[in-house]
Amino acid sequence: MGFLYVALIEKFNASAEWRAILLIGLLGGFTTFSSFSMETFNLIEDEEIFKALMNIILSVAVCLAATWLGVVVGRQI
Repeated sequence: MGFLYVALIEKFNASAEWRAILLIGLLGGFTTFSSFSMETFNLIEDEEIFKALMNIILSVAVCLAATWLGVVVGRQI
């Protein structure tokens, strides 16, 4: 998402409509927050608290790291 964000906004100056279609519509369909929430909820219900916490921490950390990397690479191209 970070790479596409930089490409659309900083490189191609894409309109708000195209940004919404590609960033929210296309990528949002692959990275749904609802599936993350449901999996975490299921772990909590199954009393797998450590696994639930690791799912939360690692999911957020990896997503932020990937976004940062995409922004860095996008700005260098």
